Amino acid sequence: MSAGAIRSRETRLVDLALALLTGVGVGLGPAMMGAPLLWHGAPALGVLLGGLLLARRYRPRLVLVLSAVVLIGYQSSGLFEGGWVWPLSAALFTASLTRPGWAAGVGVLTLAYGMGWQGLGVGEVLARGGVELLWLAVMLAGASATRQYNRWRAEHQARLLQLEQTRLAEQRLHISREVHDVVAHTLAVVGVHLNVAVEALDDSPEEARAALRTAIAVRNQATRDLKAFVGELRDTPQQGLESVAVLVAQARAAGLEVRYEPEGDLAAIPAAQALTAYRVVQEAVINTLRHSNADCLTIRLRVATRDLEVRVVDNGSAAADFTAGHGLTGMRERVTALGGTLRIDAGRGFAVQAVLPLTAHLSGLAP
Repeated sequence: MSAGAIRSRETRLVDLALALLTGVGVGLGPAMMGAPLLWHGAPALGVLLGGLLLARRYRPRLVLVLSAVVLIGYQSSGLFEGGWVWPLSAALFTASLTRPGWAAGVGVLTLAYGMGWQGLGVGEVLARGGVELLWLAVMLAGASATRQYNRWRAEHQARLLQLEQTRLAEQRLHISREVHDVVAHTLAVVGVHLNVAVEALDDSPEEARAALRTAIAVRNQATRDLKAFVGELRDTPQQGLESVAVLVAQARAAGLEVRYEPEGDLAAIPAAQALTAYRVVQEAVINTLRHSNADCLTIRLRVATRDLEVRVVDNGSAAADFTAGHGLTGMRERVTALGGTLRIDAGRGFAVQAVLPLTAHLSGLAP
């Protein structure tokens, strides 16, 4: 059974229960207080008021007005002497959910008519009218509390939906970044070695074979990276700063002179900062291989007291057709998400410098 069908069934059961309670309460209430039980009196009124409640969700104001008219008719004819407000409790509560002022007006007018019609003394009017007004206030207060709760629940559900949509969007962006980082790096390195193999195939077959073996090794590493990423989606760890050594080896295999200068306890870096730093270095190496004619690359990682500094610099010059793409955009978004700063200089080769704070800067990151 669908959720909608279950809610519809529950709604019908609630309406039926209120109708039965009203019918029994109005029909037998006066008799329990010692009044004579006349079947065309209180029981018949209970059946009418209970029956009207079956339509309370569709026409709440009409149900309240008809209930008040029927009650006044029975009171005026002497067939019912139980009260002027409490028999209308369910109808008053329902109408108050959408039109509280209107429902209060109907209740007060009904009570005023009853007090005036019965010709009671001032003391008795104050006594009986005060009790009836108190009950009317209870119904209105209950309806007001229900309205506030329903409004809060709707807002809460809307916030939950918005948070879920935001979380899904962030997940899609995260997946896009990870796939881009792995694929782009692999294609860049493999492309360099394939070019070397093509150029050396005739004159130096051994060099061509070595370049192809390196391309195969890079491809295998990319496969492992993608598996690691899929594993991360299943709550298993991903690359950290120890994987920077693999990037260094790949860049050296591509013909670059690489100086790797780690400083500080890299193993103590939190996972989020470590992964971001790794991706920054990876993207910087990709850009050097793709867009810069550099022959020397420097990678420096320095752990300070409060932050991690990442600096990747080459000695080449950027290609004329270079434009910032998804990789650099993703790099900046990663760093910014952790409260860090990123500076990129593509004027003379590539110089990438990122500073990642090692303390949580958002409540969502705090332990």
